[in-house]
Amino acid sequence: MKLMLVDFTEVYAKEICEWKYDGEYSIYNYPKWNKISNEKWGITIEEKRKSEFNAVIDEYNCLCGYIRLLNKNEYILIGIGLKPSLCGQGLGNTLMEIVKRQCKKIYPNKKIVLQVRSFNERAIKCYKRAGFNVVDTYKKDTPIGYGEFVRMECTY
Repeated sequence: MKLMLVDFTEVYAKEICEWKYDGEYSIYNYPKWNKISNEKWGITIEEKRKSEFNAVIDEYNCLCGYIRLLNKNEYILIGIGLKPSLCGQGLGNTLMEIVKRQCKKIYPNKKIVLQVRSFNERAIKCYKRAGFNVVDTYKKDTPIGYGEFVRMECTY
């Protein structure tokens, strides 16, 4: 499957709100669009969609995932989402290469940082294969729930 980055539109953002992950991964389910829109989540704000997000589509223009790049001055904080039906099919490796390439293009020579829930061993293995190293483990609250997180970093 060939994946590519395109502009992250409101249509894509609303579609992501309909994605449903199973089991322990259900923590990644977004609330309904109206709720996150009222709470002004990043994907609901057009300016942020244009400056921070990209949609990841396949050769048939179907939404497969998204990436978010936040410039935190000394590093880039990345966020990644893959459509639930595509998880576990090896697309994470391709997605991580796309993310690293985009970071290098927009923010050359900056360290890339991500946070992942500690139970998500599947994602952690993928990130390690992509060159990320675990640097910290901590607990924090997020809009979609409290949990333990692993901080990982990668330099080009």
